[in-house]
Amino acid sequence: MKIQATELFLKIDEVKNKNRYVFLRGSSRSGKTIAAIQILIVEALTRPKISITIARATQVSIKNTILIDFKEVLEQMGIWHNGTLNKVDLTYTFENGSIVRFIGLDDTTGKLRGLKSTIAMVDEVNTIDRNSFVQLDIRCEEYIISAYNPEVEEDWWGFDYEKKKNAELIVSTFKQNPFLEDSIRQSIMDLKNTDYDLYLIYAEGKVVPPREKIFVQPDTYTEEPKGVKSTYIGIDWGFGNDSCGVVKVQVVGDKDIYVEQVIYEQGLTNEDLIYLLRENDIDKNYEIVADSSEPKSIEQLRRAGFRIRGVKKGDGSVLFGLQKMRTFKIFIKDTSTDLITEFKNYKFKRDRSGRLTNVPEGQDHLLDALRYVVMEFVDKPKVKYSFL
Repeated sequence: MKIQATELFLKIDEVKNKNRYVFLRGSSRSGKTIAAIQILIVEALTRPKISITIARATQVSIKNTILIDFKEVLEQMGIWHNGTLNKVDLTYTFENGSIVRFIGLDDTTGKLRGLKSTIAMVDEVNTIDRNSFVQLDIRCEEYIISAYNPEVEEDWWGFDYEKKKNAELIVSTFKQNPFLEDSIRQSIMDLKNTDYDLYLIYAEGKVVPPREKIFVQPDTYTEEPKGVKSTYIGIDWGFGNDSCGVVKVQVVGDKDIYVEQVIYEQGLTNEDLIYLLRENDIDKNYEIVADSSEPKSIEQLRRAGFRIRGVKKGDGSVLFGLQKMRTFKIFIKDTSTDLITEFKNYKFKRDRSGRLTNVPEGQDHLLDALRYVVMEFVDKPKVKYSFL
């Protein structure tokens, strides 16, 4: 019998007998589910007559996902036919009497409430409710392995369990899976240039809120960044109920941008804005881009000596700009509280049926100012000319 063990397998094996709860956070290509199944199979083979429960949110999903993984692992080990699969009850019984039960937590027959197990595993634990987890917990004798992808709500109940003294969190990425095909490995790395949110999930195993949130909450910074290549200013006009938003954007490397909230006020006239820009040391040395819907305001700032232009717009320019922003790693100055709040609350609207639309909602004055900078300056390669 042979096991293609990964680093993750060894980590689980090290902590499982020291903790009640073992949480595996990682992408679908990190190998977390396979490693957990391998652990359970070894337990079943070396400990006669124990009972193991493997659960998912629904009964339907069991047959199409983790039961297939379970069979493939046993086949790789060369022992699939050393036990018996009951296709009706979805149980697998080993020759030594140990049994693995597969259950969907949407079962209405009461099977869950009366089920006892030595060890339990919950696959995609982020898709079940707290009560279902509690029912498994109070009927499990030893430990529970819970695997999930890091795309979860910020107030997900599982975080409470991860903080317990008898819990261990293991974060895994595709880099810890040596059996992953090179083509898939490269596809994951390419996400950094197309969708930074997905890159954080699948390449770094970081917690990312559901996709209705347009941005992952960016990291903050305190000290000025080093190695700044260029600096730009973005302006979103406002007067009455809408605040005028001004941001300073510093570009470091190819994909890192550092953003600071400079102005965020209502009721500003153009004269007020010109005064505040100069007070914040923004002058003709900076390239500025603003909302092109107010050409008169742009011209007034230009005549005051600022190097300002209007952002180029068109159909779909908002979504295009948001997608471009998501390809960058964004850091926000820790004092930029309004900008941080806008990032946190900006999301795609849902329709009456609860389906996500492509219409953003939430305060976005400072976000718009940043979007203008990305569209007009940051995402555009510098043009190089050669003369014959």
